[in-house]
Amino acid sequence: MHTQNCLTKARYRSRGFSMVEMMVALVITLILLGGIGQIFLSSKKSFVIQNSLARIQENGRYAMDVLASDLRRAGYWGGNADISTITGSQGVNLAAAEECTAESDWSRMLGRSVYGLNLTGTEKPSDSGNDYTCIKNTGATPYIRGDVLLVRYSHPSSIGSITKPLPCNKSAPNTTIKDCYPNEYFLRSSLFRGRLFKGSESEATENNLSAPAIRTAELVAHAYYIGTSNNASACPADGAVPTLFRISLVNGVFTTEEVAYGVDNLQVKYGVDTSGDNVVDRYYDADEIDSTDAAKPDWEDVVAARVWLLVRAECPETGYTNDNTYAMSEDYTPADTAGRGYRRKLYTSTIKLRNSK
Repeated sequence: MHTQNCLTKARYRSRGFSMVEMMVALVITLILLGGIGQIFLSSKKSFVIQNSLARIQENGRYAMDVLASDLRRAGYWGGNADISTITGSQGVNLAAAEECTAESDWSRMLGRSVYGLNLTGTEKPSDSGNDYTCIKNTGATPYIRGDVLLVRYSHPSSIGSITKPLPCNKSAPNTTIKDCYPNEYFLRSSLFRGRLFKGSESEATENNLSAPAIRTAELVAHAYYIGTSNNASACPADGAVPTLFRISLVNGVFTTEEVAYGVDNLQVKYGVDTSGDNVVDRYYDADEIDSTDAAKPDWEDVVAARVWLLVRAECPETGYTNDNTYAMSEDYTPADTAGRGYRRKLYTSTIKLRNSK
């Protein structure tokens, strides 16, 4: 009898879950898995958004730093502020109209250390009257929208530095500017005189300068604009990514360089000093400034620049719609696809020109 009771208790203790218990356990498990999955998806989406915002911030800050650095250098001619004392085998191009067509003429227009184009609607830099054919409407990096900003200056590092080393890595002879950089443009300057020449003319007598504190540096001209990147996008079905580019001269040829990926728009206003006290009296759009029109302020009187950069994510985000209007020099409302929008951030900075007269 005792043995029978023990066997009955053992069978009772070893029986499995009932169907009801199994169903309850399964439901609880599914609820937990669903919650974990929801947390995972939410965390993943949050990570993607934060990563996108971090890249927007990085690109925006870098782009603004590049523009601000160039604007602060604009008009620096090696300590010589009076361009009327700059001569040489090339000399300063004093043409009344600004244009970006012939390489040598464009880089030597020192009278306009800062210049811009205010473009709206379907206007292009290469349109008649704008005459910036160096910025293309088609090709690998065509212009899309926004203003064009130009700066000119003498490179802060003199020849012999890392930027333009002497001797160079070419075959001998490679010890002079003429040997190494025949097609670049240079400014040899002191505090009171300057000689502007092409690299191939560096040894010409007319480019000699006898004065203390002489430096020879590359002549820099950069024209910034918004174009389409030719780099592969992470979401190619949504089209090419807008990017900040700049045109410059490399070996005497117009060359396009990508500055910052994902910059959607560039707008600039220029602070003009009309009273001669080196203080901004009013900010103007580029088309309101003309050195050849007595009724308008001159580019030579620009002492500051106010810059707006709108930076966007590389890819649109499903379920996010961006129909914001951004207050730039001209209000801008991006045309995002309904239901799939790009996250954006607007950067603004006012830069004082250090070398304005």
